[in-house]
Amino acid sequence: MPRLMMATVAPDWLAQVSKPEWFDRYSRRAEQSRLPSGNKAREKFASQIADDGYLLLELLSEQQPYLLKLEKVETLRKVWQQHYTRSEAGEVRWRVGKETLRAAVSIESPYDTEAKYSRKDVTRWTGYKVHLSETCDEHLPHLITNVHTTVATTQDVASTAEIQKSLCQKQLLPLRHLVDAGYVDADLLIQSADQFGIELFGPTRSNSSWQSRTGGIDATQFQIDWDNRQAICPAGNRSLKWLDGKIKGLYPRQVVRVQFSRKDCLNCKNRDRCVRSKVGGARQLLLPSKEIYLALKKTRSMFSSNEGQSEYRQRAGIEGTLSQGIRRGTVRRSRYTGLAKTHLQEVATATAINVLRTINFLNEVPRAKTRVSRFARLAH
Repeated sequence: MPRLMMATVAPDWLAQVSKPEWFDRYSRRAEQSRLPSGNKAREKFASQIADDGYLLLELLSEQQPYLLKLEKVETLRKVWQQHYTRSEAGEVRWRVGKETLRAAVSIESPYDTEAKYSRKDVTRWTGYKVHLSETCDEHLPHLITNVHTTVATTQDVASTAEIQKSLCQKQLLPLRHLVDAGYVDADLLIQSADQFGIELFGPTRSNSSWQSRTGGIDATQFQIDWDNRQAICPAGNRSLKWLDGKIKGLYPRQVVRVQFSRKDCLNCKNRDRCVRSKVGGARQLLLPSKEIYLALKKTRSMFSSNEGQSEYRQRAGIEGTLSQGIRRGTVRRSRYTGLAKTHLQEVATATAINVLRTINFLNEVPRAKTRVSRFARLAH
């Protein structure tokens, strides 16, 4: 890629410094070439490419330093720094393990430096994410109201506030924002209500404690008396200590540390389901602030109710929208490079879907149901 660019901006210089074997090695684009067979041959080939790249950068620095300011030359330098390391003796090797950069900052493609590598379950891809919002009124067409595009490494929960802000600017905020678990956290439950006057509604993350995983007594089974600063366990024992604190780190937050009496826990019939300590330790709880605790409790209670489950089923419609965007549009593959152009493509796809749905609604065409294979129909 850099050599192709050099052949455009400095052809005479490149022809003068190029080694004869470079023309055989790099005349074709990477996607039109084939890698050698076998790991050893490929490692040798990668080492040869590394040497050639370092040599080109050195020649540029010595003879054409003004070309180092070009964006693609800077990309070459970053990619080589990302994937290779070179000793003082000039020996080159691949970076491995912790030597490599995080996906969020590494360059995955020299043709699109904004595209990032990510994975979700068994799906792996390099590129971007698109987040679609749509209406879900029963007797009206379901129209896409917002398209939010991010790089692939951006977590879904980091997009919730931006999506709500965009909907607010368009005056299209819902009273209740139905989302899946990836878009919900405790702070957002409060922020959605305070900043936008709406209710963020969806499944909250499950308790990851060993008690919750094994059917023991997890934190949700304790009664919290915020006024008297005490917690009450299922056996009726009250906590001994209540300490306000703060967790530091990447996501600092206010917490409450609660500790029960060692004597009460030692003689409790539920001890095996509550405490793992073999030396008479007591149960401890780590609670969020009162405001967050009550917000989580309210959402979980509503979500587990029949009314909440019935309303949340409407969110399934967005999965059909994504499917339509993939089958009839280009949601799964970007035609362009860069975040801005990819976003424009997704907006165009959403617009086309809205036009189709509006036409079908005006022509009284019923909304499509989930597709069922011919073989599956034989069971009915």
